[in-house]
Amino acid sequence: MAITVKFFEDTVCQQKKTGYSVCGDYYLSERTEEGSLFILCDGIGSGIYANIAAITCAERLLELVRERVSLRAACEMVASSMHKAREADIPFSAFSALEVLPDGHFWVYTYEAPDAIVFRNGSASVLSPRFYTAGYEVIGESFGKLTYGDAILLSSDGVTQAGLGHGYGMGIGTAGVIKFINHTHVEEEDINLLPEKIAAMCSSFMQNRFEDDTSVALIHCREARQLSILTGPPSKPSLDSECVNFFMSLPGQKIVCGSTTADIVSRELGRKVELVNMSPTPGALPEYCMEGIDLTTEGAITLNQVYNILDEPPETLSQNSNVEYFCLLLLQADVINFIVGTTVNHAHEDLIFKQAGVRTRKTMTTLLIEKLCSLGKLVIERNF
Repeated sequence: MAITVKFFEDTVCQQKKTGYSVCGDYYLSERTEEGSLFILCDGIGSGIYANIAAITCAERLLELVRERVSLRAACEMVASSMHKAREADIPFSAFSALEVLPDGHFWVYTYEAPDAIVFRNGSASVLSPRFYTAGYEVIGESFGKLTYGDAILLSSDGVTQAGLGHGYGMGIGTAGVIKFINHTHVEEEDINLLPEKIAAMCSSFMQNRFEDDTSVALIHCREARQLSILTGPPSKPSLDSECVNFFMSLPGQKIVCGSTTADIVSRELGRKVELVNMSPTPGALPEYCMEGIDLTTEGAITLNQVYNILDEPPETLSQNSNVEYFCLLLLQADVINFIVGTTVNHAHEDLIFKQAGVRTRKTMTTLLIEKLCSLGKLVIERNF
């Protein structure tokens, strides 16, 4: 039976205040095996000064969590430090921070920011927070659990204050956003279109202008698209069987990367590796196939070429080249398992490879993981 994994896809729409060159809001996200973190910060004022304040706040929250500080404690520390900004000319930022565990349990903390909104069973409602003090400041806390199809919406006050001065005394508020969602969203429509629609709604209340920086982040729970990559022989032959069995037990699509790696999989599974009888495109590497494996390729050179073109627009990539198809599989996946054998191929350390700019498998695996994480993928590495 296939194992399904929850993936929390984030879709963000940000609009800078009309007349300014940069947005005073800042958004970031990070995914690890332990959970996913989403942070939206709203720097005081507008323009570059607000942008710097928001970036500083977001990066500080993220770094605290990376240092194993709980999100609750991190938000308390940052909010408490903001008290100084009320009396001194130092950067100030409101923020919303959402942490979601792999099973869907979540916590939202808001500081001087609009309440979060939850979308469930086709309807939006407010996540009414419990408020408590951190030093001299007040933080809102709410929690719950997301299942497939649910979503949480975070926003800056450019959304809830839309309409201010245009017939709405204090702006449309959270209630106005919820009313808009429930009156305009239909079940057949892609939920990820909501941020753009909400931003457009805000502009419509202000004569097609943005009178404040406006940000909407939607975090949607859906089934993950999974991909597993096995590359490199294990550190010792006695681990071959365990490594291959673990790789094959993982759900989703599969790539075997490396000729020696393919031989090991072939032997352990009793399946043949066959050369594809077609003329590869110019500059392409030989193409192979194996039953039950979506793509079988050469090793370090393939990883180098994949890394070199991974930033290309997906529409320019073709399935006719194994390197381009490798990239497509990576870009389409949400959760990517790298199963890495740690035996070193000393041939790849020869000067001829260095002259050609071919990095070792270990180096390329590290670089690829970094790039994939920057693209919002959840990457899990296992070494054998």
